[in-house]
Amino acid sequence: MQTSSVVYPAGPQQFDERIIQPTSVFKKEVIKVLGSIIFFIGVYFALMAAAILLAVLCGYGGLMLIIFLPKFFTLMIGIGLIGLGLMVIFFLLKFLFKSNKIDRSHLIQVTEKEQPALYAFIRTLTKETQAPFPKRIYLSADVNACVFYDSSFWSMFFPIRKNLQIGLGLVNSVNVSEFKAILAHEFGHFSQRSMKLGSYVYNVNKVIYNMLYDNDGYGRTLESWANVSGYFAFFATLTIQIVHGIQWVLQNVYGMINKNYMSLSRQMEFHADAVAASVSGSSPLITSLRRLEVADLCYNRLFDYYNSVYKQNLKPDNLYPQHSIIMKHFAEDHDLPLQNGLPQVESNSFAHINRTRVVVKDQWASHPSTDDREDHLRKLNVHADVNYESAWVVFHNAEALQQQVTEKIYSEVTFAAQPGKLDIDSFTKKYVEKAQKHTLDKRYKGFFDSRNITDYTNSEITIYATDMGGSLTSLSEILDEPTATLPYVIGGLRSDLRILEMIQNKSLPVKTFEFDGAKYESEDSVVIVGKLQKELKIEEDKLKNADKRMLAFFYRQAEKHGQAEKMLEMYQAIQTRAKESEAITKEYIDTLDIMRPMYYGTVQLEQAHAIIGQVKLKEKIIKPQIKSMLSDDALVSYLTHDERKILEDYLSTEHQYFTGALFLNEELKSLNDSLSIYQSVPAEHSLALKKELLEWQLQIA
Repeated sequence: MQTSSVVYPAGPQQFDERIIQPTSVFKKEVIKVLGSIIFFIGVYFALMAAAILLAVLCGYGGLMLIIFLPKFFTLMIGIGLIGLGLMVIFFLLKFLFKSNKIDRSHLIQVTEKEQPALYAFIRTLTKETQAPFPKRIYLSADVNACVFYDSSFWSMFFPIRKNLQIGLGLVNSVNVSEFKAILAHEFGHFSQRSMKLGSYVYNVNKVIYNMLYDNDGYGRTLESWANVSGYFAFFATLTIQIVHGIQWVLQNVYGMINKNYMSLSRQMEFHADAVAASVSGSSPLITSLRRLEVADLCYNRLFDYYNSVYKQNLKPDNLYPQHSIIMKHFAEDHDLPLQNGLPQVESNSFAHINRTRVVVKDQWASHPSTDDREDHLRKLNVHADVNYESAWVVFHNAEALQQQVTEKIYSEVTFAAQPGKLDIDSFTKKYVEKAQKHTLDKRYKGFFDSRNITDYTNSEITIYATDMGGSLTSLSEILDEPTATLPYVIGGLRSDLRILEMIQNKSLPVKTFEFDGAKYESEDSVVIVGKLQKELKIEEDKLKNADKRMLAFFYRQAEKHGQAEKMLEMYQAIQTRAKESEAITKEYIDTLDIMRPMYYGTVQLEQAHAIIGQVKLKEKIIKPQIKSMLSDDALVSYLTHDERKILEDYLSTEHQYFTGALFLNEELKSLNDSLSIYQSVPAEHSLALKKELLEWQLQIA
């Protein structure tokens, strides 16, 4: 279908209209949520009645006290009593006046005059999906699209027009048919009258959440009241205790609502997928779901790269061509085919990496898994022709738009000097150079990508090489398919054991789980843990043996070239640095764990002093190691001038980190920056030594 000059992919020629009707499961979930909301309302009104009674008693008692004992302290106590009653009622009523406004500071609004093709595209799509046209259309930078709106208590009763947000990272990652499918999914949530109940439940859920958890303004009001007088401080504290009791009751009831709502939300996602399939076919939404996971990962890698060169005063001239470069690089690394420059990702694309066998259905998840959504879409089996053109064809002057969003992202970033801009060629060269430092030769099939080589003594290697004789003739013979996948198998087993351990100790509160496709009760985890521990031991022994065979093979090759001693020296250098790096990483993680309470939650004065005391003890270990690092020429070569200065300043200063009742942010920044460098440099050198040995081995083989 073509609307004037607008590229608009054709929809399915036919589909079963029943797929876009709410299912019996959806209706059942709506009833469950409504039932739990009605129960919540009943509890709420009971608490309100109790609060009114409390206010009447406090008001009466306060007035009587003031009237019959007219003194200053009785006046203050009487006012405090009256205030207590009123503040408890105010807590239960404040949500009536609460407005939840979405932050738009990171967004750019576009008008129909600026983007006529986009508006025409969306207008046609809203007609197809029977959804209202958005109130406003905004662009963001990331790999996302959503419908959003400001809400309040009153929005449950009056219709609100929704805004559409389109992330340019998403546009950069999909073809125009996939773009249509993604937007159709968003409109699918609001496409039919039968879906209004689901939307209503969503709004009620949001209002309840705001009442229970969004209490900053109420807390400041109580604090201001308490600061007026010591008399009032007592009543403010008493009010807080009463409110905490009310919250405890309501939060427990809300937990039931939220659990039911999450189940409903998953059904709403399936319904929105069906709406999308009805106008775009099943395939475009499936392919986009898979690719967007990769696109988001690559988008984050792009920002990781620019964070790493921030101190070099570098920023991108245009994020999106560079995002495409990283996606192509990712596709090459993982042997994914490209179509029109986009990686083609399927459900089994990473099956060789993901070897987990334990599956826990997350009852608190608001979205179904990608696997479940794909299975649902395939069962719908709605076919439509796919337009493989880039989604950028819908946008007018796309490059200027990309540059505008890029500048918006960096408008709040402060550089030490006027930043230089990396164009696509400069970025590609620098990124590939950096990526190659961390990329091992593909002939090793990822065998060493995420682990160190097993530690053997030189005598063990030479003895095994002698015993082995000429039985192995090539690396490919050693690294057959079962052997090459051993690190992933072991990783999957360890992951499964962690999940089962969480089920056993109740930190993952589930009643059932799946293992190898069969369903089990939580009590069965004990038996499966025993089974997996035995499997893990067998696979770890296989891995160690594979390392030994490989070392022995390359040692024999080195002997032929008269370089056996060189190989052993390189290997032992790797093991020495790897052990140092592991020890440093442990100190780094331990120190971060000590500091974590400072950044999450409220820290009491005594706790703050205890944290700093523990940090000081850690510094007695860490500072000498940093000093040693700065005298190690091999490690110093991995430091930039700025990084070396950070470490030197840290060593030369005795930081306090906390004084009076305040944390000293600049001193904490010095500590955090130093810790990050302290951990990363030995890890970088360890990887470089491993890469050097592995490449050298290939040269002599």
